[in-house]
Amino acid sequence: MRLEVLGAYGGRHKNLGTTCFRVREDLLIDAGNILNSLEDEELLKVEHIFLTHAHLDHVVDIPFLIDYTFRFRERPLNIYGHPETIKAVRKHIMNWDIWPEFSSIRLINTGDFSINYVPIEPGETLNFGNVKISGFSSNHTIPTLGYLIESEEGTVVISGDTYKNKILWKNVNGNKRVKAVIVDVSFPSFMRNIAEASLHNTPQTLLEDISENLNRYDIKLYAYHLKPSTLKEVERELKELLPDVEILRDGDFVEIKEKV
Repeated sequence: MRLEVLGAYGGRHKNLGTTCFRVREDLLIDAGNILNSLEDEELLKVEHIFLTHAHLDHVVDIPFLIDYTFRFRERPLNIYGHPETIKAVRKHIMNWDIWPEFSSIRLINTGDFSINYVPIEPGETLNFGNVKISGFSSNHTIPTLGYLIESEEGTVVISGDTYKNKILWKNVNGNKRVKAVIVDVSFPSFMRNIAEASLHNTPQTLLEDISENLNRYDIKLYAYHLKPSTLKEVERELKELLPDVEILRDGDFVEIKEKV
């Protein structure tokens, strides 16, 4: 399995992209940085987007993606997420006031509706040939899903935006096929007040969380969703407190291979 990091950050600034991972050419997790990362022919191949939640940095490119590819598409764009995520996207963004509601507009090439919304519940698993994706509850200010992404090579876990989350580590401890965990670390520890209010991790709270709840030593940890305004502070603190945690950047890859 080879996940491409299209967007690694919890905000935008200059060339930093918000959260988006490419699992396969047709399948993404979150929609924070699609158009700036992919070529035109690659954009047309995107058919499935799993949203962790409805905050802007995770959904911002959905309107622009369907707008840009509409005239060429032959298959609908399928948007997956918690029922409350789907409800929020439809109510607050794709609603004719902010942007056209493309789920009511048919593709000119096939007559299919342009967008399909697919609500999924925590614990539900969807199969896409060589990839299976399962959702679990994250610990955030609105309903949020983390995802287990499973292939023949193993499983990668994306935490979704989260503060301390026992459910996350329970999924990791109980599944020996998990090889890597990509986890939210948004703020430096001196900003713990806003981190706790907005339910995001700091390096210190991540250290506390894994010390209390992670029972494995064979997991590679990756940090994402760092806020651009405090990027240097978080990077420095992670290197001090959790030197084995790799900090993800736009354009990076998370690659796992089953050991023989």
